[in-house]
Amino acid sequence: MAKGNKGTGLIPILDWLGEYRPAWFRADLVAGLTAAAVVIPKAMAYATVAGLPVEVGLYTVLVPMVVYAVLGTSRPLSVSTSTTIGILTATQLALVAPSAAPGELIAASATLAMLVGALLILASILRLGFVASFISEPVLTGFKAGAPRAVSSSPMPQVSASSCGP
Repeated sequence: MAKGNKGTGLIPILDWLGEYRPAWFRADLVAGLTAAAVVIPKAMAYATVAGLPVEVGLYTVLVPMVVYAVLGTSRPLSVSTSTTIGILTATQLALVAPSAAPGELIAASATLAMLVGALLILASILRLGFVASFISEPVLTGFKAGAPRAVSSSPMPQVSASSCGP
């Protein structure tokens, strides 16, 4: 921790906010607005892929960004919804609440988010980050290549208003 910081390590924003230069603000604002122009429509689309109302996508963009700005420790890390999260959420919601109303789907997805968050906090407390190093590069490459293909084919019934599957 740099000299003069008031942070305790639990709230990282306190470690760097005092060193933030006003000259950086304009570039940071442009970067933030540019990222928002790309991320917000994608997050709204991922919400519909998961079977949730479009406005839920806005929450999946705004809330994690604010939380990570305060608690995050990596400046270049991207924190947002992704194709993978959309697919996994849709799969679990389909299993738990196959014919649920939008309100029930929102409650189920909020419960899922809280459970995942609790598991991530537990993994952090137990210092389990090293487990990720055991995932081989071919597995990661296959996962990254397969997830977009699965997403691009999964919303087709929604887009075309037809169903090809069982």
